[in-house]
Amino acid sequence: MYAIVGYFDEVTESMIVKLWEDLRDRAITDYPFRRMGHRPHLTFSSFPELNSDLLQKLEPFADLSEALPLRFRLFGSFIKSDSFLLLPDPSSLLSEFQREVYALQAASSLYSPEKWIPHVTIANHLNLDQQSAVQHLAKKRLEPFSGTLSKIALIQITEHAVIELQLYSL
Repeated sequence: MYAIVGYFDEVTESMIVKLWEDLRDRAITDYPFRRMGHRPHLTFSSFPELNSDLLQKLEPFADLSEALPLRFRLFGSFIKSDSFLLLPDPSSLLSEFQREVYALQAASSLYSPEKWIPHVTIANHLNLDQQSAVQHLAKKRLEPFSGTLSKIALIQITEHAVIELQLYSL
């Protein structure tokens, strides 16, 4: 599996990783650490096979793109889901950026612009006790915050690792 993802500024990434570490250290979940190289991110597109044309398109796209300001005030879950997410406030800039990224490799209906819900997965594959513990910790630890989407990457996801194939600053 391959994906185009957005990474955050160092402060935002560090804050999310600290939350992940707290969940792991409290033995709630180690979900984010199950794949080496997994980083906090927004997924813009995913696809089962790599199209070689994409390798030529991503760098010029990144060169023309600017970092995006984000505001996070929502923490929640998809309905009937065993995961918890941080969701950035909706913005026309973020939606347009996703549409443009998706157009580079429109291969996944899950991430089509009409269906895309930007989010950072905090925890996944949780039982009911873990869900309750994550909610409790999030209420205690999280405050609204701002950050920046500062990089775009083409990644490969394997069973044990996330491998960055291309990484560009915005």
